[in-house]
Amino acid sequence: MRVPRPFVLIATVLVALALPPRATGAERLTDEQVKKLIEDIQGGYETWKKDLERQNLDDAVITSAERTVKVKDFLKDFDKSIDVLKDRFESDHAASLEAPSLLRRGSDVALRNRRQSLTPGSAWTALETKLQALAQAYAVGWPVESMNVQAARLNDGELAAKVAGMEPAAKQLQGDTEKAAKANKAIDKAARESLKGDIKGLGLKARDVRARLKDDRPASVEVGQLFAQTTKVKQALGTLSLPVTGGAWTAIDASNEALARAFSLPKP
Repeated sequence: MRVPRPFVLIATVLVALALPPRATGAERLTDEQVKKLIEDIQGGYETWKKDLERQNLDDAVITSAERTVKVKDFLKDFDKSIDVLKDRFESDHAASLEAPSLLRRGSDVALRNRRQSLTPGSAWTALETKLQALAQAYAVGWPVESMNVQAARLNDGELAAKVAGMEPAAKQLQGDTEKAAKANKAIDKAARESLKGDIKGLGLKARDVRARLKDDRPASVEVGQLFAQTTKVKQALGTLSLPVTGGAWTAIDASNEALARAFSLPKP
């Protein structure tokens, strides 16, 4: 018998409502996107610098409570900070010292405009938007108001290396739990096989995330799936009264912690 279409739609909605939500973090910028952003910052800087030169403002000085600096000297330092960040930024090195240095220079301008109630021109407004995006990529608030701020970004290669440790850890966890489960007569074969499949799935999810990071592909959905699988394994171990401790689980936890920071998600 053919089911009327309205009933099919209602059933679909009810099933969807019954499914548990899967957390998805903010899509982090890949290395290539950050490289492009730095290039855009350099282009925006050149446009802003020309605007200042047209208005003869490059001969002015910037005075604050801490120091007085010539705008020409400030611009040279700004330009140098961009070049250093471009040179140091690599797949296995996020340039976490160089990025805040550039962001602090941009913040000097943003904070000066704010304190003196100045209305910035279009060139600076466009550049500031790009600097704010860079700050977000490094998990730094904008504008930067402290000299002690520390960037939290791991680049694709660094983050992939963190995740790589989860795959052998999952295999070790599978061996350890299988041995412990067999020693416990209250755990039947079906439960052992189910747990084995869950842990194997954890390793496969970790492999998928690692591959996406290495290939410079978005991975927020897959990280959410990995976290969901981690929670599933943890709950299964708890149900069977098996320990969620040891070297294998420590490695899994460390990988998840790095991913949680990178994708702004709670650690499972």
